[in-house]
Formats: sequence, C-alpha cells, structure tokens
Amino acid sequence: MGGVCHNHSKLAEDQNSRYCKDEPAYSNKEPLRLSHLIAFNVREDTEHISGILTIEFDYYSDDGSIKYHDMHYSNPRLIKHIEGNPRVMKNIDSYLRKNILESEYGLKL
Repeated sequence: MGGVCHNHSKLAEDQNSRYCKDEPAYSNKEPLRLSHLIAFNVREDTEHISGILTIEFDYYSDDGSIKYHDMHYSNPRLIKHIEGNPRVMKNIDSYLRKNILESEYGLKL
C-alpha cells in the first residue's frame, strides 16, 4: 500500500525527501490509546435494557489496526446482547473505525 502524504509542514523540501513517495512521511510506531462510549437501548421480551459500553483500545496509525483492551458495561445485562451477537460486535468495530478515519483525516463518511 502506498503512503499517504502526511508532511504538510515541510512543503519546501528537496526532491530527495520522503514527501509523497511510497513510504509515509512519518512513522508512528507507538499506538494511540483511545476510549469510546456507546449508549445502548435493547429490548428483551417486554423490558428495555439500557446502558453505556466503554471500550478501551489502541489504534496503530501505520496500518490502521486496532487492539482492544477492555470493554466495561454500566449494565451487565447488556453483555449477552452485545458480546453474544457477532453482528453487533462487527458493527461496533466498524463504527469505531469510521470515527477514527473521520477524526484522523477530516473525512465525513
């Protein structure tokens, strides 16, 4: 995968620089530790279950990978509805990645 031009502050560099070549202009080997809150309102039979999920994760900007560290539930009854459903877990991952891209690159997806 080709690099993204990140080096906006050094526009006057010479032709031998790494600016806009196949390598990124900088490398961030250290992950960025992030946390995100997501509100849930789930219906179970005739009862509504609501609560907040707090997710802690590391984001590696070099390759866009995420390493999850902790998921904390304000209401433990949400666990089976979230972790017990692979589709919900995939949607959470997609939601976090979308938010990271929007924040990092100023995109509106």
